[in-house]
Amino acid sequence: MRYIRPHSIEDAVGQLAGSAGTAAILAGGSDLLVRMKGGFIEPDLIVDIKAIEGLSEIRETAEGFSIGAAVPCAVLGESASLKKAWPGVVEAAKLIGSKQVQGRCT
Repeated sequence: MRYIRPHSIEDAVGQLAGSAGTAAILAGGSDLLVRMKGGFIEPDLIVDIKAIEGLSEIRETAEGFSIGAAVPCAVLGESASLKKAWPGVVEAAKLIGSKQVQGRCT
């Protein structure tokens, strides 16, 4: 198994496209680890996207919000504007697992 931590979306996409075997994306890791421990997936390549700029950010846009793929669920509740605009999303994130899991899951 290979583990990489690309710093751009282009590099991540290139690595995923060029993978000869099964590849998995690592954002928070909680789901991937459960699937690996359960024997449901045995990736040849793990692509950790947490170092890619912008994927750990919440941005307000003209259309609403853009929530990066590596934003932990616990962080959603820290944004007052997100809580006001999308209270259901923030509330749903609070229902996922324990505080420790919420701090990790994306």
